[in-house]
Amino acid sequence: MMSEPKTTLEVIVLGAAAVDWIAKVKELPPRDGIAFADQYLPFAGGSGANAAEGLARLGYAVRFLGVLGDDEGGRMLLRVFRDVGVDTGCIRVLKGERSAACFIAVDSSGQRMIFALGGVALYDKAEEVHPDWLREARVLYITDAYPEVAIAAIANLGANARVVFSPGGLMVAAGEAYLRPILERTDVLILNRVEAESLTKEMDLQRACLELGLRGPKVVLLTLGDQGVLVAEKGSVTQVPAVEVDDVVDTTGAGDAFSTGVIAGILEGLDWKQAAHLGCRVAAIKIRHFGSRTGLPERMQVQAWLDAKSRKNNEVML
Repeated sequence: MMSEPKTTLEVIVLGAAAVDWIAKVKELPPRDGIAFADQYLPFAGGSGANAAEGLARLGYAVRFLGVLGDDEGGRMLLRVFRDVGVDTGCIRVLKGERSAACFIAVDSSGQRMIFALGGVALYDKAEEVHPDWLREARVLYITDAYPEVAIAAIANLGANARVVFSPGGLMVAAGEAYLRPILERTDVLILNRVEAESLTKEMDLQRACLELGLRGPKVVLLTLGDQGVLVAEKGSVTQVPAVEVDDVVDTTGAGDAFSTGVIAGILEGLDWKQAAHLGCRVAAIKIRHFGSRTGLPERMQVQAWLDAKSRKNNEVML
């Protein structure tokens, strides 16, 4: 069962915050085509930052490690973090720099195309990671990060902390050798179908999961959209079904919402299948809303499900 909101640090998120400029279109245009946007609005985004807000909304004490510019976008991102209770004390603000941003087109079925627009977002030197920032954390969640910075963060964790790694498309594009130092130190790897195929060159997704497990991670969670999640652990693979959603509005941030649920499951002591199912539930709630963080659930929206799982676990133990 979830307790009251925490003050002792539980999760460190190492990643990027970005301004998502989202255009709502009826359908995505073909090559050399054009589509008219019904809406074009800025939202707080960035994979790591999305998960940080999601965990804070669920009542966990979260610290974000990243970089912002001192522009209007950076001020918005900082304000949103503070409004939901994310610890911003380790965010570095660079004078005269522009914060990272993306352009995202979303069609009427909730599918999208993302274009990175650059800007500052990440710590880029290992020595910038202060040991005192990390020692208390139970979970380190890594999204976008330079390997040397990620390794420095991992090295400063307490002995019982877990490392959850969800490399986005840009990190995966750099190749398996680039990610290997982090993979070797990862407890839980979260990625999607395209990312798994890119890293392993394996089209059989169960084999891809097992292959990735040989590279360091103790558990591999491979998301399959409306087909659910593959959970690979100790040489075996099982599938957790997705939560059915009839009214999908926007899939932007769905993967980050899934990671939010998985990390919550770790903190609540769930097994890996239950944690994956909680991830699916959090993602299902989020994709009914427009924007990468809009619709992220509050504590009360998942409390009943967690209580039911807790009762079931206790019955099994008895």
